[in-house]
Amino acid sequence: MTLDLIKKYTIKAKKSLWQNFLINDDILQSIADTFEIQGKNIIEVWPWYGALTEKLLEKNPLKLTLIELDREMVEILQNRINSWDFKNSEKICIKNIDVLKYFPEFKEYYFVIANIPYYITSPILRHFLYDLEKSPEKMLILMQKDVWDKIILWQDKNWKVKSSVLSLFVAKKCKAREIIFVWKQNFFPAPKVESSVILFERHNDFDFLDDKIFFDFIKKAFVEPRKKLINNLSKAGFDKDFVKNIFKQKNIDENIRPEYLNISSWCSLILDFNKNLT
Repeated sequence: MTLDLIKKYTIKAKKSLWQNFLINDDILQSIADTFEIQGKNIIEVWPWYGALTEKLLEKNPLKLTLIELDREMVEILQNRINSWDFKNSEKICIKNIDVLKYFPEFKEYYFVIANIPYYITSPILRHFLYDLEKSPEKMLILMQKDVWDKIILWQDKNWKVKSSVLSLFVAKKCKAREIIFVWKQNFFPAPKVESSVILFERHNDFDFLDDKIFFDFIKKAFVEPRKKLINNLSKAGFDKDFVKNIFKQKNIDENIRPEYLNISSWCSLILDFNKNLT
């Protein structure tokens, strides 16, 4: 079915837009079946020619907003609507816009479903998690596996949590877990790497800490991830004795590296720093 659409519209992937089309209908269906769509506002980012779109529409969403940058793909989507290719096509709203310039107007909960390439993964996550007045309740994102490996708060051989700037800024806003592993052979053209479908579920566990304060501190703390945290903070302008005193109060090893603190410890530490500096 998916390959038939590619042939019908003589679609060619554009390297400039990092287009690799998921052509496995079973995986597309699994993505559409991940959470309840009926009666919900859904945003699909980069739907391209609508392979997943038609499966989402079959789930009868309240509204399906398609964010597509490629003008040629927008024309194909409009052609499919006009040809009655889609069930519930009246639910569709197409926006030919850069997703980073799109600001949803939904006052109620909405979900985001997206297939995004490596170079824009972090900006899109930050946009939906931090830039919007109302973030999505859930996001289902197909991304390169190596990006997911940087997001997940994994553990080393000694069972110590290892974090990064990317994993922490995601963890502050939501829980993330892999839903589907996708082999590269399921794409056309096949990319050089494997992919994963990741479910992001919003929480407000750390909303007590201001986002800007959090970002500014984390960036300073990770300026040299392999160096001791206390040294990074000293280079950032914090008095070393002041830092040692905070560490002692929180029972943090003075030799710890920034990657060995989890999101809860980070938010608690940053809050204490901010209180003692004001």
